[in-house]
Amino acid sequence: MPRGSFTHVSMRSIASLAAAVIVVAAVAADAPVASPPAAPQLPQAPAGASMQSGIPGCAVWTDRCVVCQRAGGVTACSNIGIACQPQAMQCLRAEAEEKKPANEDRSP
Repeated sequence: MPRGSFTHVSMRSIASLAAAVIVVAAVAADAPVASPPAAPQLPQAPAGASMQSGIPGCAVWTDRCVVCQRAGGVTACSNIGIACQPQAMQCLRAEAEEKKPANEDRSP
């Protein structure tokens, strides 16, 4: 085998591999991207709502400083941070709808 032929074959292999990678990257760039699923609609804060009264229909809400939650008709809120700047209230989790048991309406 003549001197330098091994290098020539190796360079050809590297060039072929690089070309294959470029082709795969180009094809992948044209592939359609699946859109993320739509987020469920959460209740919005009415005008004049306070952190303590909360957002109607919302189980957990925040103003980016305080987080409040309502469970069983009782509202509990965290303490505000020392240098926090409150923002618009935002619902994080909607209240679950109460389901009636199927046998509640039956009369004996």
